[in-house]
Amino acid sequence: MKVKDKIVVFLRKYGAEYMFPGITPYRFLFAMLLSGIICGAIGYMINMYICIMAMVSGAFAPILIIVISNNSDNEAMMSDIESIYDILRIQARAGIFVQDSLMDCYMMTANKRLKSALMELCNKISTKCTMEEAVSEFNNKFSNRHIDVLCIVLNQSQTSGKTVQILSDMSEQIRQVRHAHSLKEKARLERRIEVVELLIFIGVIAIGIYSMGTEIARMLND
Repeated sequence: MKVKDKIVVFLRKYGAEYMFPGITPYRFLFAMLLSGIICGAIGYMINMYICIMAMVSGAFAPILIIVISNNSDNEAMMSDIESIYDILRIQARAGIFVQDSLMDCYMMTANKRLKSALMELCNKISTKCTMEEAVSEFNNKFSNRHIDVLCIVLNQSQTSGKTVQILSDMSEQIRQVRHAHSLKEKARLERRIEVVELLIFIGVIAIGIYSMGTEIARMLND
């Protein structure tokens, strides 16, 4: 695969094409070059010895931003993906074909990036694209292991009799992941509150010590 093709795959899977419609590999490389030059110039103004380091860091900054943004998107999609698994599982148990359930999945999805991709998936399935082709294009828009599994299920749903069980297992797995993430966020918030309380306590003590020192100094001067 050529470098240009690899950049296209990266931009598509990590959501850059959704965030910046019309972006091309050349525009992305130009953004990296421009970011590197700007950071290098800032580094040179601070200290000429860190100019090269700042330039290299700046050049890779757009990649880091896209990766962080994709990770944030993946977290934001978790509730929607769980709901998609539930809808597909319930309707598959009722005997409704998976491809017919995808429009309901689209209707209930809140995340804009996922919703847009689902709409394209539904449109392609309703046209001349095969299920496999449409799902492959949908999967190429994400770097998300839960969506990877979802796409495998969609492809196997027409031949496998275990679709409902797989969807149930994945739905439960996502619930566990979301629960673990919720506990982690709760612990992180509690730590932040403890740090703030500690800083306030230290501030109160510092004010008290300063007041006492001022008062003692005044008494000694008198």
